Amino acid sequence: MSEEHDHLTALLGRLKLTALRDQLDTLIDEAGRRELTIQEALTLFCEREVARRDQRRIEMAFGLARFPFVRDLTGFDFAAQPSLDKG
Repeated sequence: MSEEHDHLTALLGRLKLTALRDQLDTLIDEAGRRELTIQEALTLFCEREVARRDQRRIEMAFGLARFPFVRDLTGFDFAAQPSLDKG
């Protein structure tokens, strides 16, 4: 890796842009493949950072909530709730 790449990675870490830092090579490759302008590439990078932060925030909230178990709709008895649409 180049000195410039290492410096950029360090700056991203210092700015706490960890998603961007961790995915930098992949994001640069994607921006190149898609032939994005600098503005479009920066938008892509920021969107990925925000998405990762949102995901981590949700995961942290679930962890803090300490739900006793995970449930989904596969075992839900729709017949017991006639007011609900079964679709």
